[in-house]
Amino acid sequence: MVPLARRLPAPVAGVDLNFCRNTACALYGVRPDPFRRPSGAPAPPSGVPRGAVPGGKHKEFYKCPACGTTSRVKNNRAVAEEHGRMRRLRESDPCAPACRTEGCANEDLPVEAHPGLYQRFGKTEGGDPRWRCKGCAKTFSSGKPARRHKRSDKNRLVLDMLCNDLSLAKVSKISGLSYRDIYRRIGFYHDQARSFVARREDFSRIDFAAVGSRFATDSQALTVNWPNRKRRFPVVFQHLCTAHARSGFIMEASFQLDPEISPAEAEAQSLAVQEDHISTAFRQHARIWTKSEFDAHLARLAKPAGLSQVEEYGLPASGSMLRYDVMQFAHAMRLRDHIGETDAPLIFVMDGDAGLKQSFKTIFQPEVSVGRAHLAVVDFDKAMTNDKRNCVVADGRTDLCASTGLTPSELSLIPSEFFTDILDEEVAVRLVGEPVGGWFQYPFPTKSEPNKRVQLLTDHPGLRAREKAKLMRLATLRSVDSYFHRFRSNVRFASRPQISTNGPGRVWGRHHLYDPVVLSKLAEIYRFYHNWMEPGVDGKTPAMRIGLARGRVYERDLL
Repeated sequence: MVPLARRLPAPVAGVDLNFCRNTACALYGVRPDPFRRPSGAPAPPSGVPRGAVPGGKHKEFYKCPACGTTSRVKNNRAVAEEHGRMRRLRESDPCAPACRTEGCANEDLPVEAHPGLYQRFGKTEGGDPRWRCKGCAKTFSSGKPARRHKRSDKNRLVLDMLCNDLSLAKVSKISGLSYRDIYRRIGFYHDQARSFVARREDFSRIDFAAVGSRFATDSQALTVNWPNRKRRFPVVFQHLCTAHARSGFIMEASFQLDPEISPAEAEAQSLAVQEDHISTAFRQHARIWTKSEFDAHLARLAKPAGLSQVEEYGLPASGSMLRYDVMQFAHAMRLRDHIGETDAPLIFVMDGDAGLKQSFKTIFQPEVSVGRAHLAVVDFDKAMTNDKRNCVVADGRTDLCASTGLTPSELSLIPSEFFTDILDEEVAVRLVGEPVGGWFQYPFPTKSEPNKRVQLLTDHPGLRAREKAKLMRLATLRSVDSYFHRFRSNVRFASRPQISTNGPGRVWGRHHLYDPVVLSKLAEIYRFYHNWMEPGVDGKTPAMRIGLARGRVYERDLL
């Protein structure tokens, strides 16, 4: 019997993303029949939805037979691979004693976890223990992280300057180090931060019911300067972060770059399997952009606009750019790894990016289906001036006073827990008659989110108005937006680019980097700096607030 051809990609490592993603549909989360069934083929199993998978090459989508909602078909293999890569970055310790010989069977296997692969081989002149690998016979030692640095006294100073808005030129001038030495120290800080996170960032011991289980997810665009003079285009990467709302701890941060594979290697791998005739959703190599695929994508964008080519964007010269939708799904999976063991009710707040909505509705489908997780989308006027923001807040305050019959001075005397009850009661009254799952203009905005609108993706007729009003109030991106503001303000290389005078629409940053790998390392360094080392006005770091640390981590603890 001839096997049936697939119309939906096969699951990979337990990852199967293609089903109806409408949270209000009866078939939400139900895997459809993945096979094509021509005339004469056996019927699908009883109870398995069929649906349709129309769309051309690279544009296939699944249409639910119950609600008619369409969902783009995603590559399960690509998401599973990227999720595995992200997990290795967080869980592997690059500073643990291990063989680092490329190609050795024991490469990156630490002595502590695999003692039988190594043998003790005396000590160094400084008294540090030395081991020899049984696989390649190479020796290595362990000791203080900066034991080989000639000017280790500069390490703390350089770290603080890099995380406090100083340019590379000023860091070099103040520290007396060359650019080459600073780049080496950035790699050193990155390895130390990864090592610390691998040893200390254990969310299984966090009681999210006590510290809060509300999370905010958003992305920001980071730019590096064009790699050469022949094609002057900016290279833009997405920096996707999820913050714990109450503590401000950055649970997961994803940078749209894989530094371990070069563009040439990515192109060679794609050519070797000869997948040009296969849709992206079914390919073996669909995790990153290759140059040929990216150029074809730009050509498709230029065709409707009547342009010969699109030059506003390009690929990096080092490292490979991830497909953004793959990174979004893998990011959501990493967040689920962190909080999957908790029984606390979950609230996920995000901006209006369609990919983010699809990824969270897919990955957290089990929690959403049982009513333990809610998803909310927030939109507000980001470009509003400070004076206008104050006016919007004042109008909302006046509206609240008129509705409750209280004066502004009386409102200011009400304790915060009772004040939120008043807000929820007023909002619940206004939610009566509003369409289920529609956008709602929140009447009492804050200065950080003026003219806030909220769409509850998990809304349903059985949800009480008071509970819905509370979700509307708690739906805020303030925690992650505050981190993005700090990151742009404190890391000079992440500042917004300027408009170049050499060409219309082209941007160039005087302090921007040319190597995106360095920028990705700085993003990870600053995440660690923010989470563990930088106290807020309460004297606590985000790691202390969420319960991962009892005190602040100082530079000496890291270096």
